[in-house]
Amino acid sequence: MILRVYDSCNGSNLSQYHLRQRARKNSFNQMKRPSLALSIFFLISVATYGQSVSRTRVRTVESTTQISTVDDRIFAERAIAALRRLENDVITYRSLGDFEAGGKLARVPLETFQTHLQETTAEVEPMLNCITYDRLKIELSNALASYRDGDFWWESISQPRVVHVSALNYNAINRAPGDNALLATVPYTVAIHWRQAAKYLKRAEQLQNRDR
Repeated sequence: MILRVYDSCNGSNLSQYHLRQRARKNSFNQMKRPSLALSIFFLISVATYGQSVSRTRVRTVESTTQISTVDDRIFAERAIAALRRLENDVITYRSLGDFEAGGKLARVPLETFQTHLQETTAEVEPMLNCITYDRLKIELSNALASYRDGDFWWESISQPRVVHVSALNYNAINRAPGDNALLATVPYTVAIHWRQAAKYLKRAEQLQNRDR
C-alpha cells in the first residue's frame, strides 16, 4: 500500500511537472511570435527607408547636374558672344597665302582692339570661373589667351603716331640683322594667334551645341 501511494504521488508530480514545462514553452513561443513580427517589421522599415534615402540622393544628384548644365550653357553662350566681338575686330586668314595677299591684321586700330580686349576680359573671366564643364572652359580660356597673345605681338610692332626723327635713325643704326628678321615674322605670329583663337572658339561652340 505504501509503495502504491508513493508511486501514485510520483506519477502525479511528474504529470504536473510536464504540464508546467509545456505551459512555459507555449508562453515562450507566444512571446517569440510578437518579437519576431516586430523584428521583421523593423527590418522592412529600415530597408524601405534606405531605398527612399537612396532615391532622394539620386534625384538630388540629377537635379544638381541639370542645374550645373543649364548654368554652363548660359555662361558659355555669353562668353562666346563676347569673344565673337573680338573675332569681328581682327581678320582671320585661312592660309599663309591669304595673309600675304591681304596683309592686314585687323579691321580696327590697335587701340580700339585693346579697349575691346580689356572689356571682354573683364566680362569673360568671371564666367569662366562659373563653368563646371572643364573641356568647355579650356576652349574658351584658350581663345581668350590667344587674343591676348596676338595683342602682345601686335603692340610690339605698332609704330607710335609721333616719333622723333633722331630716335628713328638711332634705332635703325643699332638694330641687329636678327632683330629685323624677328620683326618681319611678328605679323605672321599675330595672324597665327588670331587663327588659333578662332579654332578654340569654334570648338567651344561645338561642345555647347552637342550638349543641348
